[in-house]
Amino acid sequence: MKKINLLLPLLFTSSLAFAEGSGIPGTEDEVTATTQTASDDWKVTLGGGLASVPRYEGASKNRLRLAPLLEVDNGQFFAGTSRGIGYNFSENKDVKYGLRLTLAPHRNQNVDARLNGMGNVSNAAEAGAFLNAKFTNCYVTSAFAASSNGSRVELGGGYELRLSTEDKLRAGVEVNWADGKYMQTYFGVNAAQAAASGGVLTAYTATSGVKDTALKLNWMHSYSKEWFSNAGVSAKQLSGSAKNSPLTVKNSANSASFVVGYHF
Repeated sequence: MKKINLLLPLLFTSSLAFAEGSGIPGTEDEVTATTQTASDDWKVTLGGGLASVPRYEGASKNRLRLAPLLEVDNGQFFAGTSRGIGYNFSENKDVKYGLRLTLAPHRNQNVDARLNGMGNVSNAAEAGAFLNAKFTNCYVTSAFAASSNGSRVELGGGYELRLSTEDKLRAGVEVNWADGKYMQTYFGVNAAQAAASGGVLTAYTATSGVKDTALKLNWMHSYSKEWFSNAGVSAKQLSGSAKNSPLTVKNSANSASFVVGYHF
């Protein structure tokens, strides 16, 4: 336990890399599946790769960034870069539910000229809950999270296909809903921000509703019992206040990532 306790600050700090903009497609689902073990049987996953993601939600261009992977799991307690820190109360490997602490997305004004005058969206601790289930080859996922930046709900589901003993393919859809505070934080523009933009942006009040829908595709390959790779692509479509925001230059967003990891 001393070793795990020493890792926790590093795990929480590492998750900052995933907090800005869109998430890394595929990493969370596959890490969850491959690190699920019996109680008290600790497993650590280390790795990393590259991801192409939008500069911010609604941006017209993508950027390439590092995608670090660091996970600790004993089947119930987990901590890491893709899932935050939490506890799974279920002992059923096909049903997982519990509580977790993550980081709400942060946004830096300097990542894109369109954000000039908006200021930065600061990091915020995000408390939430999750319920995921698998039925043969089908799966469903759900999560709720709330922070000082607002609250959001994620619902998803899909199909998992075993191509061979080494290869697994997962295809799914995800719908994200956010309250008015969250939408205003990331897509709203107040009068001061509009003035600071030099007339590029107009004042805009964002309201609650479905923020986006996304299609996701994952391919995981096992090179050995320890080594694996995960390739993921995601196609997202903004809707509602997110789509109509003056910050949104492009309603659709494509992301891609490739990560290599090692279990021990």
